[in-house]
Amino acid sequence: MKQLSYSRSLVRRGLFPAVALTVLALAPVAWGGLKSWTVFCEKNADGSGLCYGNFVGYRQDAVTTSSASFRDDMVGGRLFQAYATPAGATSHTIYSCVPDATVGLLWEQALSARGFFRVEWDATGTCKYLRLVNGSQNTNF
Repeated sequence: MKQLSYSRSLVRRGLFPAVALTVLALAPVAWGGLKSWTVFCEKNADGSGLCYGNFVGYRQDAVTTSSASFRDDMVGGRLFQAYATPAGATSHTIYSCVPDATVGLLWEQALSARGFFRVEWDATGTCKYLRLVNGSQNTNF
């Protein structure tokens, strides 16, 4: 009952709108409908590198040869492969890696991922890091 009378007191004093606006200002931002098209790959001199982005970004890239895929075959052959054209280059570069045992644990999810991904590999071409993000904040995966 005290809470009800306190609420009435806030309304009577005109504080309710100020409190409500403060609460709304602190509420998290809604990301519904965010359009994010991301394509990025980088290869170091030693062959190590990374790629990140989302599949719609690779499909919609201005460079028509851009693509990315996670692959698996019947005998367990797994591969990440991307084609992207580095800034200032005139042709695409192939980026690829084969997952180690730890990254391999996420491979099934990578095959059906529709969101953001990040893959990193070492100089031997072994995928050492995989991050997958599927979320409702994007409408265009």
